[in-house]
Amino acid sequence: MNPEIRDELRRIQAELKKPFPAAAHEFRELPGGKKWVFLKWQTIRERLDEVCPDWISDYSDVQYLGNDAICRCGITIVGIRKEAIASVPISITSSSGKEMSRGSAADRLAAEALKNGAETWGVGRYLDDQVFTIRYLWERMTELDDAACGEVRRLSEQYKIHIKAAQLQTKPQKSPSNFGESSPPRQLPSNSTRENTLPADATYDRTLLNAEIESLLKRKNIQIQQAQDALFNLFKVRSRQYLSDKQLADFLDYLKSPNYATAYS
Repeated sequence: MNPEIRDELRRIQAELKKPFPAAAHEFRELPGGKKWVFLKWQTIRERLDEVCPDWISDYSDVQYLGNDAICRCGITIVGIRKEAIASVPISITSSSGKEMSRGSAADRLAAEALKNGAETWGVGRYLDDQVFTIRYLWERMTELDDAACGEVRRLSEQYKIHIKAAQLQTKPQKSPSNFGESSPPRQLPSNSTRENTLPADATYDRTLLNAEIESLLKRKNIQIQQAQDALFNLFKVRSRQYLSDKQLADFLDYLKSPNYATAYS
């Protein structure tokens, strides 16, 4: 391989390996109820088109082994071919016997094979490290909608990733008229009191936390829109249902703190 082609391949692979924008990621449920972050095959195809428009794919004949369809997919870039194998179930049924598969087995196999072939070139390879992926998405919550933010929070709990809410970077938001023209970014209160009295894995009674928050909202005459704005500035969500128990406790502390009164004075 001559040096020019080698350098071009290094440049291409460096581009292909880059993480995708946060909003491009999807979430799917795994057997047992856990979730997994993934990329649609169309998103991967777009990356290949952007970085190396003359890429070529080829597929082997499909083989069948029991309920599985199997094939290989090769992807050629700058004359270099890499391939990977893919397998998908022909039929997927629920525990009650209901057919759960979507689309034809051939279409699903072609999509899976393309994704696996692209991964040999580095496309989306970081997804194998779900902890890295979840942290990557957490740091880019401002790019996600409320539903995706909720998924990221649940995944952080699933993988037991401890990320302090205060680490989330927030941007000043234009506020409703009763808040003035704009309000400064909210800051979480210090958790030193809780951290000194409770262990890191302390549990919280979610029902009691919500009851105390509701009581505090009424006592301080905090409007729903004001509470939603505070939630969004702190956690990038507008509903408490997307918060973990620890984050719910942090939100209660914030409402009690001078930071809240200063932000809305």
